[in-house]
Amino acid sequence: MVIALAAGDNTAPVREECCNMSLVRSLERAEVDAFYTLNEGRLASVTREFTEHFSGRVLYAVKANPLPKILHAVSRAGVAGFDVASLAEARLVHSTIPRARSWFMNPVKSRRDIERTFRDLGVRDYVIDCESELRKLLEVLPSHDPEIRIYVRFKCSGTCAILDLNGKFGVSPAEASRLLGLVNAQSRWTTGLSFYPGSQTIVVDPYLHGIRAAVDIIEAVSPAPTALDIGGGFPGHYLNFPYHSPLSMLSDITELVRETDALKRVELLCEPGRALVHDSISLFCRVILRKGGALYCGAGIYSGLSPARQYFLLPARAWRGGRPIQTEERQDFIIFGPTCDGMDRLGFSYSLPRDMSEGDWIEFQNVGAYTQMARFNGFSVDKIVAVGRDELTMSPAASQ
Repeated sequence: MVIALAAGDNTAPVREECCNMSLVRSLERAEVDAFYTLNEGRLASVTREFTEHFSGRVLYAVKANPLPKILHAVSRAGVAGFDVASLAEARLVHSTIPRARSWFMNPVKSRRDIERTFRDLGVRDYVIDCESELRKLLEVLPSHDPEIRIYVRFKCSGTCAILDLNGKFGVSPAEASRLLGLVNAQSRWTTGLSFYPGSQTIVVDPYLHGIRAAVDIIEAVSPAPTALDIGGGFPGHYLNFPYHSPLSMLSDITELVRETDALKRVELLCEPGRALVHDSISLFCRVILRKGGALYCGAGIYSGLSPARQYFLLPARAWRGGRPIQTEERQDFIIFGPTCDGMDRLGFSYSLPRDMSEGDWIEFQNVGAYTQMARFNGFSVDKIVAVGRDELTMSPAASQ
């Protein structure tokens, strides 16, 4: 599904909201070689638009970016709850927004995590994709509690995702029907269905196929499932993939749901992560060395640019003296991170001003989702600068 772009074709229009005097001062005075910028206004706007276009509950996928500042922002902007994949994520949500509701939508859970999320954190929604996981839930949770809802995850056919997850999770529709029957026979729990097209799904068709498959299951099972989670995977904007707006995808999904009688009494849910947060964060990296056509920067795949290692070509631009560099003289550069690991290299070359030199900055945009903030060789990105305001504040990333 990759578009054939010339190496370094990262010169598509980039967002300009970062051009303000506060950011200029941050660049000029920075005592670090890399930092993030976060535009909370953009994050809130994108989240509100998404929730307004989806005819159901929108759950934010915490795994996309678990920063507490992000959780607060999407909660204020209208998400109905949080999709968590572990006890640690559920605890993070609970400690950050105590009254928020979490859905534990990982098909593989330890008994400890099931017990503690139920007992201590108020989780009542869980997902399974095999009978063994169901038996585990039946042994840990009270089977007489109708407030517990168990979702059965089935495989979504015809996926067009860049990262297909069907090889790890999901059962056939026939097996999903059987598992729903077991839940109904052995407990008083309510039931739901779920599917997940995969990460970075670039067309709407897998969602429509999944919804139609869910309808067939709903009509075949009694009592019927009362909820349908269509997963996440809504795309972000990267320069080496075709981009279809999630809002247009939601329009097609809404139209199908409205014309389907079997879904009129079914609660609809989805779990966006990347689509909400990816373009609210940029990463600024200082050039610390130039060797011919290679630039060695203050951050790499271990500290903020993991999405660019293999899959994604990011929008990027160069800064000097506190301003974006405006020039027609460009060349393709290989980008290395600062560590001693030879794998610390971006997967694409980037077209940047020909005279790039030590001390210049590169702004990589759309790094808000699934960005790995690790410490390797002592290098990490620990600062976030808030943009979109008159004044910026630089603060530790881990506490935001």
